[in-house]
Amino acid sequence: MELKPGESATIKRVYNNNVLLAGLPDGSEMVLVGKGIGFNHRQGETVDVEAADQRFVPDGSFAASHGAGVLGDAPLEQIEVAREIMAMVQAELRLEPRLSLLVPILDHMGFAVQRAREGIKVDFPLRWEVAQLYPAEGNLGRRVVALIKEQLGVQLQDEEWVAFALHFVNQQWSTSDFSKTVSMTETIAKVFTLLSVRWQSNIDENAHSAARFVTHLRFLFARSAKATTSAVLGVDVFESVRQAYPEAAEAALEVAELIGEALNRHLGADEVSYLALHTSRLYVEMLKTENSP
Repeated sequence: MELKPGESATIKRVYNNNVLLAGLPDGSEMVLVGKGIGFNHRQGETVDVEAADQRFVPDGSFAASHGAGVLGDAPLEQIEVAREIMAMVQAELRLEPRLSLLVPILDHMGFAVQRAREGIKVDFPLRWEVAQLYPAEGNLGRRVVALIKEQLGVQLQDEEWVAFALHFVNQQWSTSDFSKTVSMTETIAKVFTLLSVRWQSNIDENAHSAARFVTHLRFLFARSAKATTSAVLGVDVFESVRQAYPEAAEAALEVAELIGEALNRHLGADEVSYLALHTSRLYVEMLKTENSP
Protein backbone atom coordinates (compact mmCIF):
# COMPACT_ATOMS: atom_id res chain seq x y z
CA MET A 1 0.00 0.00 0.00
CA GLU A 2 1.19 3.52 -0.80
CA LEU A 3 0.38 6.31 1.63
CA LYS A 4 -1.63 9.24 0.35
CA PRO A 5 -0.24 12.79 0.66
CA GLY A 6 -0.53 13.96 4.26
CA GLU A 7 -0.93 10.44 5.67
CA SER A 8 1.61 8.92 8.05
CA ALA A 9 2.40 5.52 9.52
CA THR A 10 2.50 4.88 13.25
CA ILE A 11 5.07 2.68 14.96
CA LYS A 12 3.39 -0.33 16.58
CA ARG A 13 6.58 -2.05 17.72
CA VAL A 14 10.32 -1.51 17.44
CA TYR A 15 12.10 -4.87 17.18
CA ASN A 16 15.62 -3.48 16.95
CA ASN A 17 17.50 -0.64 15.30
CA ASN A 18 16.82 -2.05 11.84
CA VAL A 19 13.30 -3.52 11.95
CA LEU A 20 9.98 -2.12 13.06
CA LEU A 21 6.27 -2.78 12.59
CA ALA A 22 4.16 0.16 11.43
CA GLY A 23 0.41 0.65 11.39
CA LEU A 24 -1.14 2.32 8.35
CA PRO A 25 -4.17 4.64 8.26
CA ASP A 26 -6.42 1.92 6.80
CA GLY A 27 -5.70 -0.39 9.75
CA SER A 28 -3.24 -2.65 7.92
CA GLU A 29 0.37 -3.22 8.92
CA MET A 30 3.73 -2.92 7.20
CA VAL A 31 7.18 -4.22 8.10
CA LEU A 32 9.90 -1.62 7.61
CA VAL A 33 13.52 -2.72 7.21
CA GLY A 34 16.50 -0.40 7.01
CA LYS A 35 19.74 0.31 8.79
CA GLY A 36 18.96 2.49 11.81
CA ILE A 37 15.26 2.91 10.99
CA GLY A 38 14.27 1.86 14.50
CA PHE A 39 17.02 3.73 16.33
CA ASN A 40 15.76 6.07 19.03
CA HIS A 41 12.12 5.47 18.03
CA ARG A 42 9.27 4.33 20.26
CA GLN A 43 5.83 2.83 19.93
CA GLY A 44 3.19 5.40 19.00
CA GLU A 45 5.51 7.73 17.11
CA THR A 46 5.04 8.46 13.43
CA VAL A 47 7.57 7.10 10.97
CA ASP A 48 8.53 7.96 7.41
CA VAL A 49 8.00 4.73 5.45
CA GLU A 50 10.07 6.16 2.60
CA ALA A 51 13.10 6.04 4.90
CA ALA A 52 12.98 2.23 4.87
CA ASP A 53 15.23 0.33 2.49
CA GLN A 54 12.48 -2.25 2.07
CA ARG A 55 8.79 -2.36 2.96
CA PHE A 56 6.74 -5.52 3.27
CA VAL A 57 3.01 -5.95 3.64
CA PRO A 58 1.44 -9.31 4.60
CA ASP A 59 0.32 -11.37 1.60
CA GLY A 60 -1.89 -13.93 3.31
CA SER A 61 0.85 -16.39 4.26
CA PHE A 62 2.34 -14.57 7.23
CA ALA A 63 1.02 -11.87 9.51
CA ALA A 64 3.13 -8.73 9.43
CA SER A 65 3.94 -9.16 13.13
CA HIS A 66 5.26 -12.69 12.52
CA GLY A 67 7.47 -11.52 9.66
CA ALA A 68 8.74 -8.60 11.71
CA GLY A 69 9.51 -10.98 14.58
CA VAL A 70 11.65 -13.23 12.37
CA LEU A 71 13.46 -10.21 10.93
CA GLY A 72 13.91 -8.75 14.40
CA ASP A 73 15.62 -11.91 15.66
CA ALA A 74 17.97 -12.21 12.67
CA PRO A 75 21.45 -10.65 12.59
CA LEU A 76 21.65 -7.61 10.32
CA GLU A 77 24.24 -9.26 8.07
CA GLN A 78 21.86 -12.17 7.40
CA ILE A 79 19.03 -9.75 6.62
CA GLU A 80 21.29 -8.02 4.10
CA VAL A 81 22.09 -11.36 2.44
CA ALA A 82 18.39 -12.27 2.39
CA ARG A 83 17.65 -8.98 0.65
CA GLU A 84 20.28 -9.79 -1.98
CA ILE A 85 18.67 -13.19 -2.47
CA MET A 86 15.27 -11.53 -2.92
CA ALA A 87 16.75 -9.26 -5.60
CA MET A 88 18.20 -12.31 -7.40
CA VAL A 89 14.84 -14.08 -7.25
CA GLN A 90 13.05 -11.05 -8.64
CA ALA A 91 15.53 -10.61 -11.49
CA GLU A 92 15.89 -14.26 -12.51
CA LEU A 93 12.59 -15.93 -11.59
CA ARG A 94 10.38 -12.86 -12.01
CA LEU A 95 8.96 -13.28 -8.50
CA GLU A 96 7.93 -10.25 -6.50
CA PRO A 97 9.78 -9.72 -3.18
CA ARG A 98 7.20 -10.87 -0.66
CA LEU A 99 7.18 -11.47 3.06
CA SER A 100 6.07 -15.05 2.34
CA LEU A 101 9.45 -15.68 0.66
CA LEU A 102 11.69 -13.48 2.79
CA VAL A 103 10.63 -15.11 6.07
CA PRO A 104 11.33 -18.76 5.13
CA ILE A 105 14.55 -17.82 3.30
CA LEU A 106 15.85 -15.91 6.31
CA ASP A 107 14.66 -18.60 8.70
CA HIS A 108 16.31 -21.38 6.69
CA MET A 109 19.52 -19.40 6.29
CA GLY A 110 19.79 -18.91 10.04
CA PHE A 111 19.44 -22.63 10.78
CA ALA A 112 21.75 -23.60 7.90
CA VAL A 113 24.47 -21.24 9.15
CA GLN A 114 24.07 -22.61 12.67
CA ARG A 115 24.33 -26.21 11.41
CA ALA A 116 27.45 -25.38 9.41
CA ARG A 117 29.14 -23.76 12.39
CA GLU A 118 28.32 -26.76 14.58
CA GLY A 119 29.36 -29.29 11.94
CA ILE A 120 25.88 -30.84 11.71
CA LYS A 121 25.00 -32.61 8.44
CA VAL A 122 21.45 -33.28 7.23
CA ASP A 123 20.10 -35.41 4.42
CA PHE A 124 18.50 -33.89 1.30
CA PRO A 125 16.72 -36.83 -0.38
CA LEU A 126 15.30 -34.75 -3.27
CA ARG A 127 18.64 -33.62 -4.72
CA TRP A 128 18.26 -35.45 -8.02
CA GLU A 129 14.58 -34.58 -8.44
CA VAL A 130 15.11 -30.87 -7.81
CA ALA A 131 18.11 -30.72 -10.16
CA GLN A 132 16.15 -32.41 -12.95
CA LEU A 133 12.73 -30.81 -12.47
CA TYR A 134 13.63 -27.27 -11.42
CA PRO A 135 16.93 -26.36 -13.12
CA ALA A 136 16.45 -22.59 -12.86
CA GLU A 137 15.59 -22.70 -9.17
CA GLY A 138 18.36 -25.23 -8.55
CA ASN A 139 21.00 -23.05 -10.20
CA LEU A 140 19.84 -20.07 -8.16
CA GLY A 141 19.97 -22.18 -4.99
CA ARG A 142 23.62 -23.02 -5.69
CA ARG A 143 24.41 -19.35 -6.16
CA VAL A 144 22.72 -18.58 -2.84
CA VAL A 145 25.04 -21.03 -1.08
CA ALA A 146 28.01 -19.32 -2.76
CA LEU A 147 26.67 -15.88 -1.80
CA ILE A 148 26.38 -16.89 1.85
CA LYS A 149 29.99 -18.07 1.84
CA GLU A 150 31.09 -14.82 0.21
CA GLN A 151 29.08 -12.48 2.44
CA LEU A 152 29.03 -14.33 5.77
CA GLY A 153 32.20 -16.39 5.51
CA VAL A 154 30.29 -19.59 6.25
CA GLN A 155 30.54 -22.65 4.00
CA LEU A 156 27.15 -24.31 4.14
CA GLN A 157 26.67 -27.98 3.44
CA ASP A 158 26.81 -28.23 -0.37
CA GLU A 159 23.32 -29.73 -0.61
CA GLU A 160 21.66 -26.77 1.13
CA TRP A 161 20.95 -25.44 -2.37
CA VAL A 162 18.16 -28.02 -2.58
CA ALA A 163 16.19 -26.43 0.25
CA PHE A 164 16.63 -22.91 -1.12
CA ALA A 165 15.48 -24.09 -4.56
CA LEU A 166 12.36 -25.67 -3.07
CA HIS A 167 11.56 -22.41 -1.27
CA PHE A 168 11.71 -20.63 -4.65
CA VAL A 169 9.40 -23.24 -6.17
CA ASN A 170 7.07 -22.98 -3.19
CA GLN A 171 6.73 -19.23 -3.68
CA GLN A 172 5.30 -19.83 -7.14
CA TRP A 173 2.44 -21.74 -5.52
CA SER A 174 1.38 -18.69 -3.51
CA THR A 175 1.18 -20.91 -0.45
CA SER A 176 3.17 -21.21 2.76
CA ASP A 177 2.68 -24.99 2.96
CA PHE A 178 6.17 -26.23 2.13
CA SER A 179 5.04 -29.87 2.40
CA LYS A 180 2.92 -29.42 -0.74
CA THR A 181 6.00 -28.45 -2.73
CA VAL A 182 7.84 -31.53 -1.48
CA SER A 183 4.84 -33.72 -2.35
CA MET A 184 4.64 -32.18 -5.83
CA THR A 185 8.34 -32.79 -6.43
CA GLU A 186 8.09 -36.42 -5.35
CA THR A 187 5.00 -36.97 -7.49
CA ILE A 188 6.50 -35.45 -10.65
CA ALA A 189 9.57 -37.65 -10.19
CA LYS A 190 7.26 -40.68 -9.87
CA VAL A 191 5.53 -39.66 -13.12
CA PHE A 192 8.80 -39.81 -15.06
CA THR A 193 9.71 -43.11 -13.41
CA LEU A 194 6.30 -44.50 -14.37
CA LEU A 195 6.75 -43.46 -18.01
CA SER A 196 10.30 -44.80 -18.17
CA VAL A 197 9.18 -48.17 -16.83
CA ARG A 198 6.15 -48.36 -19.14
CA TRP A 199 8.18 -47.49 -22.20
CA GLN A 200 11.34 -49.28 -21.05
CA SER A 201 13.36 -46.24 -22.01
CA ASN A 202 15.06 -43.41 -20.19
CA ILE A 203 13.35 -40.07 -20.79
CA ASP A 204 15.58 -37.09 -21.42
CA GLU A 205 14.27 -34.70 -18.78
CA ASN A 206 16.32 -31.88 -20.28
CA ALA A 207 14.43 -32.15 -23.58
CA HIS A 208 12.02 -29.37 -24.52
CA SER A 209 8.95 -31.62 -24.38
CA ALA A 210 9.91 -32.86 -20.90
CA ALA A 211 10.45 -29.31 -19.64
CA ARG A 212 7.01 -28.31 -20.96
CA PHE A 213 5.48 -31.34 -19.27
CA VAL A 214 7.06 -30.43 -15.93
CA THR A 215 5.76 -26.87 -16.29
CA HIS A 216 2.27 -28.19 -17.00
CA LEU A 217 2.37 -30.48 -13.96
CA ARG A 218 3.52 -27.63 -11.74
CA PHE A 219 0.60 -25.49 -12.90
CA LEU A 220 -1.76 -28.42 -12.40
CA PHE A 221 -0.68 -28.66 -8.76
CA ALA A 222 -0.91 -24.88 -8.37
CA ARG A 223 -4.43 -24.81 -9.81
CA SER A 224 -5.44 -27.56 -7.43
CA ALA A 225 -4.09 -25.56 -4.49
CA LYS A 226 -6.21 -22.61 -5.61
CA ALA A 227 -9.24 -24.82 -6.39
CA THR A 228 -9.27 -23.81 -10.07
CA THR A 229 -9.35 -26.02 -13.15
CA SER A 230 -7.64 -26.05 -16.52
CA ALA A 231 -9.10 -24.35 -19.57
CA VAL A 232 -11.69 -26.32 -21.53
CA LEU A 233 -10.22 -27.76 -24.71
CA GLY A 234 -13.54 -28.03 -26.49
CA VAL A 235 -12.52 -31.09 -28.52
CA ASP A 236 -11.96 -34.72 -27.71
CA VAL A 237 -8.20 -34.48 -27.63
CA PHE A 238 -7.82 -37.64 -25.60
CA GLU A 239 -9.58 -39.74 -28.24
CA SER A 240 -7.38 -38.24 -30.95
CA VAL A 241 -4.26 -39.14 -28.96
CA ARG A 242 -5.62 -42.63 -28.30
CA GLN A 243 -6.09 -43.23 -32.03
CA ALA A 244 -2.67 -41.90 -33.00
CA TYR A 245 -0.60 -43.09 -30.03
CA PRO A 246 -2.57 -45.59 -27.91
CA GLU A 247 0.41 -46.25 -25.62
CA ALA A 248 0.76 -42.54 -24.83
CA ALA A 249 -2.97 -42.31 -24.06
CA GLU A 250 -2.85 -45.28 -21.70
CA ALA A 251 0.19 -43.77 -20.02
CA ALA A 252 -1.73 -40.51 -19.53
CA LEU A 253 -4.47 -42.41 -17.70
CA GLU A 254 -1.90 -43.90 -15.33
CA VAL A 255 -0.30 -40.50 -14.79
CA ALA A 256 -3.74 -39.01 -14.05
CA GLU A 257 -4.38 -41.70 -11.45
CA LEU A 258 -1.01 -41.09 -9.80
CA ILE A 259 -1.52 -37.33 -9.66
CA GLY A 260 -5.11 -37.74 -8.50
CA GLU A 261 -3.89 -39.77 -5.53
CA ALA A 262 -1.37 -37.06 -4.66
CA LEU A 263 -3.99 -34.31 -4.92
CA ASN A 264 -6.69 -36.41 -3.27
CA ARG A 265 -9.14 -35.69 -6.07
CA HIS A 266 -10.24 -37.06 -9.44
CA LEU A 267 -8.83 -35.32 -12.50
CA GLY A 268 -11.43 -34.18 -15.02
CA ALA A 269 -11.57 -35.14 -18.69
CA ASP A 270 -9.92 -31.92 -19.87
CA GLU A 271 -7.05 -32.33 -17.42
CA VAL A 272 -6.51 -35.91 -18.61
CA SER A 273 -6.57 -34.68 -22.22
CA TYR A 274 -3.85 -32.14 -21.44
CA LEU A 275 -1.78 -34.91 -19.87
CA ALA A 276 -2.31 -37.03 -22.99
CA LEU A 277 -1.03 -34.21 -25.19
CA HIS A 278 2.17 -34.09 -23.19
CA THR A 279 2.67 -37.85 -22.92
CA SER A 280 2.19 -38.14 -26.68
CA ARG A 281 4.92 -35.53 -27.28
CA LEU A 282 7.25 -37.37 -24.92
CA TYR A 283 6.41 -40.67 -26.58
CA VAL A 284 7.06 -39.36 -30.10
CA GLU A 285 10.34 -37.78 -29.00
CA MET A 286 11.39 -41.04 -27.37
CA LEU A 287 10.63 -42.98 -30.57
CA LYS A 288 12.63 -40.51 -32.66
CA THR A 289 15.60 -40.86 -30.31
CA GLU A 290 15.47 -44.66 -30.38
CA ASN A 291 15.19 -44.75 -34.18
CA SER A 292 17.91 -42.19 -34.84
CA PRO A 293 21.21 -43.62 -36.16
